[in-house]
Amino acid sequence: MVLRRLIALATIVLCASVSPCALADTAQDWESGQQAFAAGDFESALLYFEMARDASLQGPAVHYNIAVCQFELGRYEDARATFRHIGERYPKMRALAEFNMGLAERRLGHDSEARQHFITAWDLSADDEKLRSLSAAMLEELQPEEPPNWYGAFALRLGHDDNVALRDSLGLPAGVTSESPMVDVFASLSGTPRGFGSLVLDGSVYAIAYTDADDFDQSEFRLGGLYTWNPQDWWIETGAHFVYGTLGGSGFEREIALSARAVRYLDNDSSIDARLRYDDIDEVDADFAGIAGSRQRIDLRYRRDLASHTFMLRYGIETNDRLDPGVSPSRNRIHADYRFQPASGWGVEAGIAYRTSDYDDLETPRTEDLTTITVALTRTLAAVWMFALQYQYSENDSNDPEFSYDRNLITLGVLRTF
Repeated sequence: MVLRRLIALATIVLCASVSPCALADTAQDWESGQQAFAAGDFESALLYFEMARDASLQGPAVHYNIAVCQFELGRYEDARATFRHIGERYPKMRALAEFNMGLAERRLGHDSEARQHFITAWDLSADDEKLRSLSAAMLEELQPEEPPNWYGAFALRLGHDDNVALRDSLGLPAGVTSESPMVDVFASLSGTPRGFGSLVLDGSVYAIAYTDADDFDQSEFRLGGLYTWNPQDWWIETGAHFVYGTLGGSGFEREIALSARAVRYLDNDSSIDARLRYDDIDEVDADFAGIAGSRQRIDLRYRRDLASHTFMLRYGIETNDRLDPGVSPSRNRIHADYRFQPASGWGVEAGIAYRTSDYDDLETPRTEDLTTITVALTRTLAAVWMFALQYQYSENDSNDPEFSYDRNLITLGVLRTF
């Protein structure tokens, strides 16, 4: 019934702009395609449907029939592309298109990609029990005998930073440079040991080194766990982590970090995310005694996904209660991000952030306004590799000229997930 209505609607629209002869030919091609399809002659059916489409017939029905014919003829890559076109052009059919892309990927031997399409189809088909059941059945068939319980990521970047110290170069001590080549590395691992239910253990390590300014080399090791649960349309987690950091090769800080997070899915394409974090901080080396104290943060995020486009808007508040008022700012920040990641693998990212910092406990109170602009060109391969060329510009304005600065950072990096 729905298909007939779509065909009727397409015919009504066509009558307004197509001559009677052309309309008759198009209708005949459509009818011939349906007859060939019913007879199992998919090659002829595909030819007729494509002729009807190229003549004037539009709407999801003609594209869907073309995709099914391509699939039946074993042209799985073509079918996948046509189903993707349907999903992008007709949002209400995206769940069905994702399911069929999963079928095509499976026939191509791409089980991992097929699984992702079936997951998306399941997520988008809350109002279609039949499609949701089919998606769940396909996911069950594709479930590995021993599903992986652990996931991780590894990232490496090389680049150049022209203001490592994040200060006015005129205020730096003699012999201290403000620019240097840099390399940083990040690795993370998380998972649920068997029998631990909803408890997730995770850890990460981060390190950055400056070849011309090793006093600013840093590293951070993080280990802890999260307890998660997923009530309808929500994702909730609480966590506790131990953090150890170094600066310039010496022990810098150790933290006990506590967090709580709630994500509310508004619909299939958007969500809001709220996170609370509390850090109890202590110094490792007596030279850094002033950093001891606590930090509290509240972060709110809105995210919207539209086909290959992602928009994010974030707002955060941070307060510090440290022994040294010079590292105890109160901060507000707002951050807007845009990402475009089409199926071709190439993508672009852009973001702008604005942060205010107030050091009210100093003998002479200091204020800072930091603006950061980031642009990046990305390339994704095999769904698990991402390469990124990124440029970041920062400008910090302070009522103390020593803390006003500009910064340019350019990096080339690679990210691998597993």
